[in-house]
Amino acid sequence: MRRLIFENFGLKVLAFLIALSLWAYVGSRQVLDRRIIVHLELTDIPQGMTVDSNVKTTIPVVLTGRKESILDLDGEDLAAIVSLKAYTPPKLDVLVHPQIRPLPPGVTVDVPDVTIHLVPVVTKDSDTHHRQES
Repeated sequence: MRRLIFENFGLKVLAFLIALSLWAYVGSRQVLDRRIIVHLELTDIPQGMTVDSNVKTTIPVVLTGRKESILDLDGEDLAAIVSLKAYTPPKLDVLVHPQIRPLPPGVTVDVPDVTIHLVPVVTKDSDTHHRQES
């Protein structure tokens, strides 16, 4: 019995170390796709405009990366930041591409474009002005 265990012992240890390192390499290279819902954060809203109340406040995104990095992420950890700097009057619909922040290194994200509908802000003064003209 001892002879079976200790015969070519060096080769057996080498084979075990190669198998262990191969297993560790494959395990660390597992790539995962995960769909999560993130909150939409709007910035640079033009003066005199507001966002329509029917605009979605969350969007689905697909994260791709190493298994360890992806599984640790939660929708609450990330935000889909949308800048409305591209707004040009008189358009009321703005097509934007959200930026997901913060993303860990090695994680990529597939984000759909979002259409934001803007509406002019109705102030009390302008409402009173319209009534006086009528």
